[in-house]
Amino acid sequence: MQQEYKEAMEKISLSDSDKKRILANVKKACEESEEKVISMDEFKKRPRFSARQKGMAAAVAVLVVAITAVVSKGFFGGKLKKQPKQGEIVASSDEEEWQELDSIEAIAKETDCRTYKLGNVSKSYRVKKVEVKKKAKHVKITYRNKKKKDKILFEYKEEENAPDVINQFTEKNELKKEKVDDSEVTMYGDEKCDAMTWQKESCTFAVKMSTACSTDKAKKIVSGTKEENKPDKDTDAKVKKDEKHIASNAVGWSGKESESDDKERRRVLRKIYDMYGFRVTVEDPARKVIYKVVDDFESFSFHYDELSELENQRIVGYAGVDGCPSGVLDGFEKMQDIEVNGLTITWYQNKKDESLFYFMKRKVAISLLIKDWSGENTENMLSGLISVIRISLDAAHDDKGDNSSSDSGNNSDKNTDNNDAEPTDNADNTSNNESVEAYRQAAQDIQYAVADGSLKKLSSYIRFPLSIKGLGETVSSAKEFQALDSSKIFTSEWVDAVVSYDTGKIKSSTKSFTMGESSHKLVCQIKNDSVVITELHVNSDEVQPDTEPTDSPSEE
Repeated sequence: MQQEYKEAMEKISLSDSDKKRILANVKKACEESEEKVISMDEFKKRPRFSARQKGMAAAVAVLVVAITAVVSKGFFGGKLKKQPKQGEIVASSDEEEWQELDSIEAIAKETDCRTYKLGNVSKSYRVKKVEVKKKAKHVKITYRNKKKKDKILFEYKEEENAPDVINQFTEKNELKKEKVDDSEVTMYGDEKCDAMTWQKESCTFAVKMSTACSTDKAKKIVSGTKEENKPDKDTDAKVKKDEKHIASNAVGWSGKESESDDKERRRVLRKIYDMYGFRVTVEDPARKVIYKVVDDFESFSFHYDELSELENQRIVGYAGVDGCPSGVLDGFEKMQDIEVNGLTITWYQNKKDESLFYFMKRKVAISLLIKDWSGENTENMLSGLISVIRISLDAAHDDKGDNSSSDSGNNSDKNTDNNDAEPTDNADNTSNNESVEAYRQAAQDIQYAVADGSLKKLSSYIRFPLSIKGLGETVSSAKEFQALDSSKIFTSEWVDAVVSYDTGKIKSSTKSFTMGESSHKLVCQIKNDSVVITELHVNSDEVQPDTEPTDSPSEE
């Protein structure tokens, strides 16, 4: 019998000390039963059970009691689970655990959950913890104010009226219900609000605050809850528009690039200068400027919205010693050569009516790709694009494209501490001479346009918008300028004053010059190595009032 108990106990997961204690109790019970002497009268009936059998029964009872006690104390692997009642739904034993993420941004990157955040909380609050249940699409974001040690728990689940979100407030005092945007918000608290729940976009939201706030502030928090990374129709439309309006042969560009920050711009420009001794920057009014290195060429893209036809188009450029990257010219055929601001520009087109303009400026080969161009007023368009492109040969250039820095004519005065100062100065002097000749030629071309009385030719040198002093008019485009009555501008006195200007006065250090005098003049600036007209003055006393409508002479 003892051996049977011993084998039975070995099958039970008890500690060694418990086994020894129970076995000792059994042995003791057996020994005590053997010591007892049962005296019975011979006339009485013999007992049904012997003393030994009774002792064994007592031992079994002791064993049962001991095992029951051990089980109740949790020696069988912990507390027994509560047995479910009949018909009760039992939760799965593999219930999803909360997973902590590094940031709010990680929600979109690592899960399929939507990303919401509180937009109207104080800037002193920082995201302390982000937790998710991926399968349940349940998210918790904890904000913390370091100074006051306040916390805000923001919770949402992609389920309408989610019980595990709403039921946590069943024992709280309902303060009031408020309509915020399109959602009914239930606020909880005593005098102030310290928690709230609401439904929106098939989601259940909840906010719990360690410090209660006014109901107005609570409403503000709710209204500032916005979904992040949600596809913005306007933004998507812009991206698609950008992709659509970039030339197909724009090697190295996808149309999805972001505007270059200061660090990236400096890195590209420094690399190009180290390779070739020049750098090209794109200045105002160009916008969304991006710099890259493509096949050892400096490449840049920008938007130029001064002309309505170029609006929303991404213009892509390449700058190098000669030619352009492989693949850019594929499918293009030469159309014609155009003279603009003293530069000879070759115009190419492909079967898609995309345009490529190629020219040399200060010994730098520049190519410009344009997706859509009608061909109307091409000279004026190119004049505008050239005016925003700046070439610098100066090693001390700050890469910022600051127009307040000295012109190319002053490059020879820099780098005087370098060992290579002499050859650098010689190269700069040659460059300066070429630039001066280009400026003088541009000034002469302006005089030719004035002598011809051509608003169209003159407009290709104008920086718009242009205020015409004396007429009290401001024109914002070449089209508006060409629509003016030419007789109001090209008076004989005005033409004589402008064409009599001596272009030989233009030097390497010249930043601006005036052609004419008093109220008969044009004011020109040398900007980004190009000559542009910035002011136009006429004498209003010489302009005769119109007695009948006068058409401007056709320039076509």
